[in-house]
Amino acid sequence: MMDRKQRAYIFQSFDALKGFREMLKEKEQIQVAPRILSEDDLEELNRRIHQVRTGDMLQIEYWDQGAYFQMTGKVSCIDLENRRFQLVKQKILLEHIVDIQFIEQEK
Repeated sequence: MMDRKQRAYIFQSFDALKGFREMLKEKEQIQVAPRILSEDDLEELNRRIHQVRTGDMLQIEYWDQGAYFQMTGKVSCIDLENRRFQLVKQKILLEHIVDIQFIEQEK
């Protein structure tokens, strides 16, 4: 007679092609080229970047590995030496940012 753990192991799902699902998921993603911002947009973005302080709540749109992402969170670190912000735990390179919006925090 089998104990419960051994019996449960028999009915565990089986992945015959390890990594195949992950590969399919990668292929399904549509690659997007990074946007080229106009001089005016770059100046405005640069102005906003220089206004950012640790603890600010931001909504950042950025490009990373062929796709655009939007993230909202508090700035936990500003690393100008390596040219990046850190929102919560996500590190975002400054050159990948296409838009920054400041979000008012309730007091």
